[in-house]
Amino acid sequence: MEKISVVILTFNGEKYLEACLSQISKIGDEIIIVDSGSSDNTISIAKKFTDKIFFHEFENYGRQCRYAVSLTACKWVFVVDQDEILTDALVDEIKYLKLTGFDCDGYYIKRDNYLFGKLIKHGGWGDDYVLRLFNKEKGEHTDNNFSVVKTEGMTKKLKHSIKHYPYDSVHEYLSKMHSYANHSAKEMLSQNKTFKLRKLILNPFGRFFKKYILEFGFLDGLHGFVLAVFSYYFVFLKYLRFWELKRNEK
Repeated sequence: MEKISVVILTFNGEKYLEACLSQISKIGDEIIIVDSGSSDNTISIAKKFTDKIFFHEFENYGRQCRYAVSLTACKWVFVVDQDEILTDALVDEIKYLKLTGFDCDGYYIKRDNYLFGKLIKHGGWGDDYVLRLFNKEKGEHTDNNFSVVKTEGMTKKLKHSIKHYPYDSVHEYLSKMHSYANHSAKEMLSQNKTFKLRKLILNPFGRFFKKYILEFGFLDGLHGFVLAVFSYYFVFLKYLRFWELKRNEK
């Protein structure tokens, strides 16, 4: 039977972590937790399921994942976020693969994304497949602030999904957005990109139009509109923060 190392990055994730770990422990032969300084009950919850808990200062998502994967013992790795919960159907599907053998080098898994408790079906959130289960000898995370795995081999999509609860309140959304925008701006600075005023002005509108019109966000009602507005704000904030960093360089 194939074995899987599970990797979870944590930071103040007590709300969904126990449910996340309860499900993932059904398919994981090893659970690696990499925390970046939680001040809530995250660590005490994690200790119920594993003793392999490490602290690592957060730089960006890709680097944090690469560090976590480097700690794993199994060839196959499953990366899951602290606010994601595997459905029972997905657990059974992965158990079957472990029993019969993996037939490719990586598997994309669909995420059912919830905003303020509502399942979002449009605006780019409805067809959200992420490469989370992979052979670490054939793939690794890219060096950026997003969950992107590049693999050399063949990939497939699994049939069943993960439930994802990234934002339960406006306050939580804005707090995370400021953090993500700051990390994105720092990456732009490290890549020696040039600040352009037209991008600060036009790109946020482009993002709103894409989310709300082109990706049919309006079909999700008020939640779809809010998601499009927040997407506008994120892009604006990213370029504004980048402008500030460039100005402080001088």
